[in-house]
Amino acid sequence: MGSNDFEAFLDDRTDGKDYISVLPRSIKRRIQALKKLQIDGINIEAQFYERVHQLEAEFAPMFNALHEKRRAIVMGTHEPTDEEADFPILHSCTEDEIKQMEFATAPEPAQPTKGIPRFWLHLLKSADHVGEMVMEHDEPILQHLIDITCDVDTTPDSYTLTFHFEPNDYFYQTQLKKRYMLQIGPNPDEIFEYDGPITVGAKGTEIKWKEGKNVTQKIVKKKEQKKTRNASRFITKSVKTDSFFNFFDTPFTNKRIGTNDSELDPEERELLQADFEIGLVFRDQIIPRAVLFYTKEAVNDNFMSFDDAEDEDEVEEEIDDEIDTTGDESDRND
Repeated sequence: MGSNDFEAFLDDRTDGKDYISVLPRSIKRRIQALKKLQIDGINIEAQFYERVHQLEAEFAPMFNALHEKRRAIVMGTHEPTDEEADFPILHSCTEDEIKQMEFATAPEPAQPTKGIPRFWLHLLKSADHVGEMVMEHDEPILQHLIDITCDVDTTPDSYTLTFHFEPNDYFYQTQLKKRYMLQIGPNPDEIFEYDGPITVGAKGTEIKWKEGKNVTQKIVKKKEQKKTRNASRFITKSVKTDSFFNFFDTPFTNKRIGTNDSELDPEERELLQADFEIGLVFRDQIIPRAVLFYTKEAVNDNFMSFDDAEDEDEVEEEIDDEIDTTGDESDRND
């Protein structure tokens, strides 16, 4: 069999094991060397991401200092000077549009307003996917949200979201936290699948609700029929309901992705991945760009749901089919 015939023979073999098994021993040996080089490259990549994580931890206090100034303005403890406020309110507007907005500005209220009321509630409702988590019964509580901050840790590798609240009538804490554990390097069992750091686990604060104020639970009445005699009674029980504050009730806290995947069924994995994605949206988008979500200038382009991805695939398939059909038509005309 000539070299060209042998290459054609290999091209017909689509299975990896089937393909590799028939290669000459000398080529197999060279491929083994390339695989070893690949491992070296992955280890370098892991070092790179470890350094990036260390830099995030190093720079976090600088960002937090800016966010402290933001909190002061939002809460009304600092009134911006003319110099501090010398910036277009919407960066995409023309001068004429800005003048029109100035003309439409509402008059100042009789009672002066401190800061920016409902700042965080408004921007959370504006944020894609996060806004879907905010229920109507959550809004009176989220009016007391005064800041969201992020701290980055290297021992162990993790980041913590902290939601700061004014004292309120709903729960006793003034801080609710959610910590996300990270795996920076590759999983030894899946080293060739390494594509950078992943979130592997999370744990949220247990909220200490005040009496009758738990919006994550609702009381339902159920009619119970007694078997012994023709009689019935109503019983009440507490059931879980949709709420933004379910975010702190981490699903499957004792399970982690990347370490004991065998314990996770597909539904559990999907719920964990969705929770991890929301954490990244807070860390990478909402916290650093809060004002842009408030003005509705920010769009979560990078956050795509499974349904969106499936819809996109369907559109691509339809386009491909259309192209193929057009091609067939042109062939027939020829």
